[in-house]
Amino acid sequence: MGVMTMQKGWMEQRRHERVAATLKISYRVLDSQEKDGILQQPRYNQTTADHLPHLAQKFHAYHAVTRDISEGGLSISGEHPFNQGDHVEISLQLPQFNVAVTILAEVARSSSFFELGKTMHNAGVKILALNREDMDRLMKFLLSEKLRQQALKQN
Repeated sequence: MGVMTMQKGWMEQRRHERVAATLKISYRVLDSQEKDGILQQPRYNQTTADHLPHLAQKFHAYHAVTRDISEGGLSISGEHPFNQGDHVEISLQLPQFNVAVTILAEVARSSSFFELGKTMHNAGVKILALNREDMDRLMKFLLSEKLRQQALKQN
């Protein structure tokens, strides 16, 4: 099967139902050389869990939180500005899995706001690639969250 690449445009991505979720993530910004070679890396084209290292320690990882997630992208907030067009590698810890999901994404839009005395930054990121196992985990998480939130609304 190889790399799972989503060929959908940003507007089309809106068809994916968004699930409100606040999860901690770490991410790093890729330079153009890395961006071109990264899809060949094991974590995007092999599906066994042992090929999914956490973000390499030698890179500077920033921290942020998600606001909502869909199978096409995530909305995230953090203390560092996001630049539209940047490619980022995101490590996302889903509550019910003990292994982090690694996602290659592109910053599709960014904005800033002032909150509690400091400037915060938002980004909408479009998922470009993740391996099949991680995709399965993400889909299971979205489904269980959707069901949980629907159940809360009914009570």
